Amino acid sequence: MSSPRPNALIFGLGGIGGIYAAILALSGKCDVHVVARSNYAAVKERGLRLVSGKFGNHDSIKFAGVFRDCAEAAASGKTFDYVLCANKALLDAKPSLSDQLSPLISAPTSIVLLQNGVGGEAPLHASFPQNTIISAVVWTGGKVLPEQDGVAGVEQFNREGLTIGVDYRSDEPSERAEEDAKLERLVEVLKAGGGDCTVTKDIQSERWIKVIWNCCWNALTTVTRGRTGPLFDSSPYALPLCHTVMDEVTAVARAKGLSIPEGTTEKLIKQCTDVAGLGLPSSMMVDCFAGRPMEVESILGTPVREGDRLGVKVPTLLTLYTIVKALDYGNSHPDTQIDGQRIN
Repeated sequence: MSSPRPNALIFGLGGIGGIYAAILALSGKCDVHVVARSNYAAVKERGLRLVSGKFGNHDSIKFAGVFRDCAEAAASGKTFDYVLCANKALLDAKPSLSDQLSPLISAPTSIVLLQNGVGGEAPLHASFPQNTIISAVVWTGGKVLPEQDGVAGVEQFNREGLTIGVDYRSDEPSERAEEDAKLERLVEVLKAGGGDCTVTKDIQSERWIKVIWNCCWNALTTVTRGRTGPLFDSSPYALPLCHTVMDEVTAVARAKGLSIPEGTTEKLIKQCTDVAGLGLPSSMMVDCFAGRPMEVESILGTPVREGDRLGVKVPTLLTLYTIVKALDYGNSHPDTQIDGQRIN
């Protein structure tokens, strides 16, 4: 049985995870627990600092439980109604997300994806066929702040919002109604904390619209090693390239039977070109510079494979995937990289 006051666990207390952990805590309607891997000691002792024009500045948000990993959270004996995954969407990671979550999942648990990319729901359905999978498209600006006086912090900037829906496990009306009720309960808590939630019955179409955005900007900022502004200024061919990438992903999504409105590419291009100055960076670009694993498979690999499966040609997208995949491989195999001083 789920509790009258839900227990929620945030897995991945980076920028996005920290913001939504704070929103849930600010609601006063939820007991919030966090798995804080890199910042465990600071969050455990001092809480989490939130800097936000929307939610205000909070010096120390405390949580009901702070754990080093999922096994420690499971050992607490708590039953979690919601496990919100804000970790990187690394579809080829070992151990897999399912493996990491397994100790936490019980009959009442709904798994909530606060991640980029597409294709993340299928392995969760395979591992947890009786649990509800809620999927959210995150349109929130968030970043980790340096520790200040021993306090870990996150900043919410630009807009904040989720497009959220159930990735239904069946077409059975009674099962869908049960899953909708779990989504409604979560949305109520998020809204009580000031969060902006748009509920959809077609979350996969919304996910693919976001990946049309990500495939273009994440990949191109990564391979050009800069923000979008210099890309647009670099040559008259840059914007047509962006259109091509987005149009290829759109073609794959429509071949899947998803609803991608006319003018989506133009709308997404304008949202980026309207940004003044140097333009937008991307989390993939930042991860590449830092030598961290990148979300290559969830953002680029799944659209490439779906295009291949459906007979949709995506030559530009395939080129970007191959280059970014090589960069990701180089980060994970530093012995293969040129050190800048010599070429062996």
